[in-house]
Amino acid sequence: MQTTSEQIMQEAKACYDTKVAQARRMSLAEKFLAGADLFEDACSWTMMGIRNQFPDFNAEEQQAELRRRLEMI
Repeated sequence: MQTTSEQIMQEAKACYDTKVAQARRMSLAEKFLAGADLFEDACSWTMMGIRNQFPDFNAEEQQAELRRRLEMI
């Protein structure tokens, strides 16, 4: 049985609604810490990309590239 685009849209909306409800229940401190966690996750994913894109970079060059990319934001 194939999943229809309507079913996918319904599932996506249900997931979104659940996430919004979760966020609304969080305290201000929890939201603040969640933002820091998201930033750290984004930096980790970006570092993985940098290592893949520039396999010859050493750790210092990788950090410099991450800082360069963050400055672009």
